[in-house]
Amino acid sequence: MKKLSKKQLGLIAAVVFLSAGGTYAYAQNQSSVKAAEAKQVVKETTKKLEDLNKEAAALYDPKDSDFLLKGIKAKQVTDLQEKVTKVATIKKDKKLSKSEYTAYDQEVKSVNDNVTKATEKLNALVDINGLFQQTQTAMAINGSDVKKDLAIADDLKKETIEKVSKAYFKEGATKTYDKTINELLSNAETQLNQLDKAKIEVSKVYKDGKVVSTDNKLYDTAKAETDKIKNEKAKKALIDQLDKVKADIDKQAAEEKAKAEETTKSQSEAANTQANNSNVAQPSENQGSTGTEAAPVENGYTGNGGSYVAPETPTNGGYTPPANNGGSTGGGSTPAPQAPSQPSPGGNADGSLTQEQGNQAEKDAATSDWSEFFPK
Repeated sequence: MKKLSKKQLGLIAAVVFLSAGGTYAYAQNQSSVKAAEAKQVVKETTKKLEDLNKEAAALYDPKDSDFLLKGIKAKQVTDLQEKVTKVATIKKDKKLSKSEYTAYDQEVKSVNDNVTKATEKLNALVDINGLFQQTQTAMAINGSDVKKDLAIADDLKKETIEKVSKAYFKEGATKTYDKTINELLSNAETQLNQLDKAKIEVSKVYKDGKVVSTDNKLYDTAKAETDKIKNEKAKKALIDQLDKVKADIDKQAAEEKAKAEETTKSQSEAANTQANNSNVAQPSENQGSTGTEAAPVENGYTGNGGSYVAPETPTNGGYTPPANNGGSTGGGSTPAPQAPSQPSPGGNADGSLTQEQGNQAEKDAATSDWSEFFPK
């Protein structure tokens, strides 16, 4: 091999030197390009995160940012979470300083916090609403609209309420949102307690598939407690049992009423029979004591046979004819005949004359012809 001259060696060395310098410069230039590109990526990513934060803010009710948006769907939150995961996972370039990532880091933290908060509130919304009966238009919580008069869900268990309360109840709550959650939890618990209370009262009159008491007071108490239940399914189950109790109460009352009416009817018939027996004809006061006794004399005639009997000479107001020869009968002479008796116009029941009859007798005596009683 031919030995290179010094001149040739110098030329070769110059070429190698120039090549090395160019490579270094190129490398340096490439590094600057990559840094600039990395900065642009961070800038663009930060902007995307800002937009995602705006989407997260839109998940809340404009009336009260503590409540989720009215009519929100779970998919809206999960979709946002997926976007954040993709955007916030860029690889940091070592050529960039820590400060160059400050804005990016702030946006990542903010959007993650917002999405996490929205997810937690969505879970609370689902769990709280799950304690109550709900429709598409009627929920316990829908945005900042709250309904506190809804009935609890069918077949709600005490353990479920306790689990939800442990997760979301806030002791000493001051915010409207937290107070609302507490009130709804308390409402569900109160309704479940009322249901248990009604069941206890109903069991006093209906138990093990049969009526155990027809006491009206116990029935009324059970009915009153059952009427307070808001859940229609639970309420109907107890009402059906109470209806059977009421049927027995009504049946018993009807039987007692019929028995009472029968007793009253029997007593009335007995009273009527006794009254009829008491109304049998009794002897007249004017009737003689025996069947052969003559009726009282009236107008000088007896009631039996109609024969005439002269009434007794009246002692007062009547007239006594003068005795013959100055009232003396004389030695054995026949007494003067008595004036013929006239039928009496009437008289008292004891045979005495009335004043009117006496006066008439005096008048008749004064006008009578008494010549045959005196000797000529």
